[in-house]
Amino acid sequence: MRATPADGDRRDLGSDIGAAFGLAVVEVFALAVIAGHYWISGWSFDPARSPRYGPVWGHLVAIGVVGALAGWAAWRAFRRGATVTAWGQGLMAGLVILVVCAGAAGQVREDAGRRPAPEATFTGEVGCRSGGGSHECADTGG
Repeated sequence: MRATPADGDRRDLGSDIGAAFGLAVVEVFALAVIAGHYWISGWSFDPARSPRYGPVWGHLVAIGVVGALAGWAAWRAFRRGATVTAWGQGLMAGLVILVVCAGAAGQVREDAGRRPAPEATFTGEVGCRSGGGSHECADTGG
């Protein structure tokens, strides 16, 4: 019995699905490690102290690197004809982009809430600024 082109495609499909699954497992593990590091960073063994988490920017960069690698893998898989891997990695890259954008928006919102309201620096009387003589501002006290 001879192998037909369809048989070769089925063989390639199995390795394509295996590669897609393996890459997805590695990426989910990497994202879980990054998220776990952020979560643990706010822990304290002092029961009276509530958890304080720092800025998320460094973790978003690490997540973005995982997304960039997924995008690169999707491009490589597409060029090699591994459609299942290309779609899976493209989906992963898209989800990572959403996570990074949502995380950045949340961090910007949190940073804006921490800024104190600006204080008035000058509380004295405003002088005359017309550029003319002092007789022009006699009524305003300048």
